[in-house]
Amino acid sequence: MSINDYVDTLESAARHALAKTGAIEACSRHSDVIIRVGDPDAERHAYALATTLLKSDGTMWMREDVMSAIKDELDMAADGECPQCAYLRDS
Repeated sequence: MSINDYVDTLESAARHALAKTGAIEACSRHSDVIIRVGDPDAERHAYALATTLLKSDGTMWMREDVMSAIKDELDMAADGECPQCAYLRDS
């Protein structure tokens, strides 16, 4: 399977880059919950990786668009821990 099979949009490229660099991860118990790890170096590296992935299929995105997509993915992720796991633990 080609990398372009799952990074065909700016959003999916941002999500893939963040996951590949370790900036986000899925909860081991709740696969639909994405957790922001909180590693600034991984987040910076994700920008470079997303840019490279998008250029590799001939798509040229504006820097601002890539940064915005990464920021949106990070904003949607839970900070540090899965809220569902935290709720179950604290109940």
